[in-house]
Amino acid sequence: VNFLLEKILETQTDNLAEYVINSIRCVAEYLEIKTEIVISSLLSKSNKLKGQDKVIEICKKLNATDYYNAIGGMDFYEFKKNGINLSFLKTNDICYEQFNNEFVSNLSIIDVMMFNSKDKIKEMLDDFILIKER
Repeated sequence: VNFLLEKILETQTDNLAEYVINSIRCVAEYLEIKTEIVISSLLSKSNKLKGQDKVIEICKKLNATDYYNAIGGMDFYEFKKNGINLSFLKTNDICYEQFNNEFVSNLSIIDVMMFNSKDKIKEMLDDFILIKER
């Protein structure tokens, strides 16, 4: 994990978005996540749209038929009328040893990577419930 953090921290850019995108790509590569990462700001779309309307336009531009969102947005979205299936990811409780301290949840992926093997992290990533929009 140290080599990965060094690789991320040594990224030479003054652009925060580029730095974050590189960080995400580095972590995804380490965890062998093959999902294509698309930078929405590079898509030709209306920059006047916000929230749900912006996400729906991005889905349409990418010919997406499915959209997955964190569980927190469950009451805010209505995608069906736009021909997009909406599902919500609810992660199950994740707990692991953090030295000899009381567990602190919802920290960054870096914390997870510091205390868990790559295989254990992959198990954690697969430990969720998928809830379909009603």
